[in-house]
Amino acid sequence: MDTYNFKESAWRNPETLISLSFICWNCNNPLASDKGYRTSKDNSKQKIYLCHHCDAPNIFEASGKAIMSPLPGKEIKRLPENIKKVYDEIRKCMQSNSFTGAVMLMRKVIMNIAVHEGAEKNKSFAEYIDYLCNNGIVHKKSKNKADSVRELGNDANHEIENRTQEEAQNCFEFIELLLMANYEFADAEGENGNKS
Repeated sequence: MDTYNFKESAWRNPETLISLSFICWNCNNPLASDKGYRTSKDNSKQKIYLCHHCDAPNIFEASGKAIMSPLPGKEIKRLPENIKKVYDEIRKCMQSNSFTGAVMLMRKVIMNIAVHEGAEKNKSFAEYIDYLCNNGIVHKKSKNKADSVRELGNDANHEIENRTQEEAQNCFEFIELLLMANYEFADAEGENGNKS
């Protein structure tokens, strides 16, 4: 996944702060940093810590909570480009707490997976779910999970209420598992499964 480039220009006069361990929202590297900035109030706990891997500013509220979370999920190998782009967008939505948008994109990635795996274009979302389940792309024990993504995504698209972090996280875990099982852990094309 692309990261923002903060290395081009140096930060001016960073202070030495009490060291804090965290995972950078930009490069996803774990680190402990003591360089950054604090507000002008001496007793304020709001701080900006600089990542020494990528120089990104990591902003923390007075409570100690990071404003931007690390990128959730993992880089999944061997994804088709159109599926990878949507998966990356989902991860960015989850990172920025845009849970309704993430759920709507999860519907899109399911449609992209179905078409990539041989379903006809321009079908209903329910037909794509059925295709994935009937063709073993969604494991038979995960059909209920696939149906819940369908229902949740349908509500996100057609109802006024927003999706919660918990709802989006449950869908995200299903999508990530589906992608890993069918692309990263799948036999490479041309493999016949024979042991050497």
